[in-house]
Amino acid sequence: MTDYPARTRSRELFLAHQIPAKGFFFLFIVLSVVLAACGGGNTPQTPSKGPVTLKVVSAPAQGNPDNFNPYFTTNQGGSYGSQGFLYETLYFVNAYNAKETPWLASSYEYNSDLTTLTFHLRSGVKWSDNQPFTSNDVLFTFNLMKTAPALDTNSLWPTLIKSVAAPDASTVVFTLLQPDVTALFRIGDQVFIVPEHTWKNISGDPAKFTNDSPVNTGPYTLVSHSAQLIKYTRNPNFWGTKPEVEQIMVPALTTNALGALQMAKGQLDWLGAGWAPELDPAFTGKDPVHNHHWFVPSNTVMLYLNLQKYPFNLLPVRKAISLAIDRQELQQKAAPYAPPANPTGVMLPNFKDYLTSDYASAQFSVDRAQAEKLLQGAGFKKDASGIYADKSGKEISFSLLDVNGWSDWDSDTQLIQHDLQAIGIKTSINSVGDYTPYYDALASGTYEAAISWTNGGPTPYYPYFYMLSSAKSAPAGKSITGGTNFERWSDKATDKLLLQYSTSKDANVQLQAIQGIEKIMVEQMPTIPLTYNPFWAEYTTTNLVGWPSADDPYDVASPYTTPDNENVVLHLHAA
Repeated sequence: MTDYPARTRSRELFLAHQIPAKGFFFLFIVLSVVLAACGGGNTPQTPSKGPVTLKVVSAPAQGNPDNFNPYFTTNQGGSYGSQGFLYETLYFVNAYNAKETPWLASSYEYNSDLTTLTFHLRSGVKWSDNQPFTSNDVLFTFNLMKTAPALDTNSLWPTLIKSVAAPDASTVVFTLLQPDVTALFRIGDQVFIVPEHTWKNISGDPAKFTNDSPVNTGPYTLVSHSAQLIKYTRNPNFWGTKPEVEQIMVPALTTNALGALQMAKGQLDWLGAGWAPELDPAFTGKDPVHNHHWFVPSNTVMLYLNLQKYPFNLLPVRKAISLAIDRQELQQKAAPYAPPANPTGVMLPNFKDYLTSDYASAQFSVDRAQAEKLLQGAGFKKDASGIYADKSGKEISFSLLDVNGWSDWDSDTQLIQHDLQAIGIKTSINSVGDYTPYYDALASGTYEAAISWTNGGPTPYYPYFYMLSSAKSAPAGKSITGGTNFERWSDKATDKLLLQYSTSKDANVQLQAIQGIEKIMVEQMPTIPLTYNPFWAEYTTTNLVGWPSADDPYDVASPYTTPDNENVVLHLHAA
């Protein structure tokens, strides 16, 4: 699933989101002092002795809750490793190259009109307690999501699935609400299957079930848990090739600073926290042979304007705001690892083949004179304070929401505030202290403007669907669910193109649909693309090799992307 929302666990809640950088300046000072005390230098680290061990932290400051319920990501209160290491999906759709790989199912097929999706399960799969894995487990998992909607975090029952049946022990048939070629990813890759024979005995709310004695099919089993450390070991009943990594250690780290410090000192092998170029001398510079990071674009950072609030419902205002923002400066001063986005919002270079030639080389430009002309043409005039106001005297003035401590976005909001002031738009920064009120404001539509991410997925359809589908919008006063349509875009032409994609197997038909949405993004600007978020990934080859990289891009390298995390670990072997 994506961690909010970028496959961050869920790849759809996103989020599948990626973890923005926090406290880089503090982190740099800490590293400089400690490494200086340790002698720094370029002496390569030496491989550890004993069992082949992976030490990993998906993201600091999330802790290690005693909760191995695989329906929830670490961002939702679950423990890291439940998704991927313990529990698995029917199919695996690679986040980097969209390659499909049989997982708990050995094959699948659609019927001719894309209204049913049938999975044929892999033979010989056993749960970690030696019980056989069957279609009843899959049926139970999806029916549990139906009866306990809190578990259906990607809204599959209300938006995709009509019914599910198990005609025999190795076959599962999903009847869909409408023809939908995206069902393989949404059903096959996004839902982690649980065992009926243990979960049917749960008393109380399954959404509150902590599952602290997990029975699973994945390559590892839980050895021990504490708030400080989770330990996994190889599952002797795993259906696949035995992983070379014998045990996995997941320590709890309180800050990104501590995570980066432990990476630099060789106390971690894999980290998914934010990074900054000024940390490179302490990490990659210390041992460039072994220490690496790889930042593949994961989603597009957007400036969301609440279209249900005036004056964001006016296209000239949205275009003027976009023309005022210097995205090159956002990269240079706030997030050097985050290049400016394409005006379509399509992730590049990942999805370059989807871009129409009209936008293949398109770039945002800064034109503040044109921005003011647009505002004037829409009937706004500067008042005595130098702020544009409408005929009633109402100024273009709004608050810009972010999370305090996400230093790159903190800087982004300050730079955007300065850019908008230059064209006569007044903003204030609403930097809340915690993710929960930030997300609640976005989902409920109580915000005015905000920086946030998009969902991930193996093609541009998925971020477009979750950001632009009217099915993912909501009326004023009601919260959206399972997506990033925070702006509340509702447009028949957009919905028609999304439907065109999802109801066709023809790659050319799908391409035409995506390129039609690109035109809507550029010309109507339902949201304003800013930069690209990366899949955060720092790793060392001191103890383990086989990591994804630009030279071997078999997957993304971020530890918090699931079930890709399982795929990566299965590729690792001792240095």
